[in-house]
Amino acid sequence: MAQNAIKYITQSLPGPVVELGTSLLGPDCYARLINDVAFLQPPYLADPALAACASLAASKLIGVGIVVLSSVIKLPQILKIVRARSAAGVSTVATGLEALSYLGMLAYAVRSGFPFSTYGESAFLFIQDVVLLFLLLSYSGRTWIKYSVVPSFLAATYSLVISVPGPSTKWLTYLQAATIPIGLSSKVPQIYQIWHDKSSGQLAAVSVFAYLAGSLARVFTTLQEVNDRVVLVSVTTGAVLNAILALQMIVYWNNNNNKPVTNASITKKSQ
Repeated sequence: MAQNAIKYITQSLPGPVVELGTSLLGPDCYARLINDVAFLQPPYLADPALAACASLAASKLIGVGIVVLSSVIKLPQILKIVRARSAAGVSTVATGLEALSYLGMLAYAVRSGFPFSTYGESAFLFIQDVVLLFLLLSYSGRTWIKYSVVPSFLAATYSLVISVPGPSTKWLTYLQAATIPIGLSSKVPQIYQIWHDKSSGQLAAVSVFAYLAGSLARVFTTLQEVNDRVVLVSVTTGAVLNAILALQMIVYWNNNNNKPVTNASITKKSQ
């Protein structure tokens, strides 16, 4: 009885919802999971095709969740820096390299035609990194640099992501491969800085732990939906480095208020 009631509801969904579900899951999986609610029927997920559809649906839900979360994930970090009017503990170099890495991932994914749910966070995180870079350069006294660095990132975005015909496939493959060492380089300065200072400074714990959760989930969605070894290595490496940062936040949790922050140290730390 309950199954029939659920099936009646799912088969009466509005057209736009049906179109969205079909575009995400494909016609076959949408029919199995939504129209027929086959996962509620014995032997439930024992059917390999149905299990594959369930895995795809889980991946899509996680992917959409990652994209939505990524749109605000760095907001606590941005607000913390603005309120403190300090760039202490946040590496300018690491932020710039991270923005470059996300730009490469975004360009490769867009040009390769991957589903937006598998890379959408790259766009949002890139935008937030550019905002962070602007703030870090401002509060470290290097206001003149921000007027050249930020426009350069915007010009590169147009060239790599938007322009037609855009970079060649071969060049984009090299660019995606380059995001792995760039991603490493973006996290290592931040990891070293926290270790050296024995404090996370203005680094926001909410952003760090949300970042870790998102990167681990992205490894799962990449395994499910993107048959690309270079992308898998890139997201896995990012997850490992985010785990190290999260561990540092825990280790140095009580050290953030033990060191006075001076103007000189702020400038030095944000290099």
